[in-house]
Amino acid sequence: MRKAIWLLSSIAVGCGTTYTQTVKTPDEIIAEQEQLGAEQEKKKNAYDTGTDSGELDSEKRKKFDDRQAEIEINRAVRSAETCPGVVDSGPYGEAGVSITFNNEGHVIADKSSIDSQFADKPIGECVLRAINAVIVPSYVGVPVAKQLKIKLAEAPKGTKSTKGK
Repeated sequence: MRKAIWLLSSIAVGCGTTYTQTVKTPDEIIAEQEQLGAEQEKKKNAYDTGTDSGELDSEKRKKFDDRQAEIEINRAVRSAETCPGVVDSGPYGEAGVSITFNNEGHVIADKSSIDSQFADKPIGECVLRAINAVIVPSYVGVPVAKQLKIKLAEAPKGTKSTKGK
């Protein structure tokens, strides 16, 4: 019986966990955190696309967003190109339009202009209404001016809008 107890106790001790718990010193804790930080930095750099310029989001918001402005301007140009189908008279052709954005991102209507052949005509007013509706994100800085070219082709017969008639 003694041998059986001795055998069971030696098996239990031999198969049990043998780790010891130690208390880490503050220096060991700091070293471990620095190592984890270095590993995270290495992983971040491995996936870095190089597009981060180091600017904060608030700094990026302060600049005029050319990309968003082009998206909004293109949308307004497509709308302005439908003016020949809305108004009944020309002239037709390529219209040069200049617009200026204020810091709130709105077009300054007083500074918007269209080529003289379209000015003060229904088609020119239609184009300016479409373009003056552009709104871009607000920014910090001087007003931004843009020059646009809009193709105004005569609408095919029978496609004129009958809205309001």
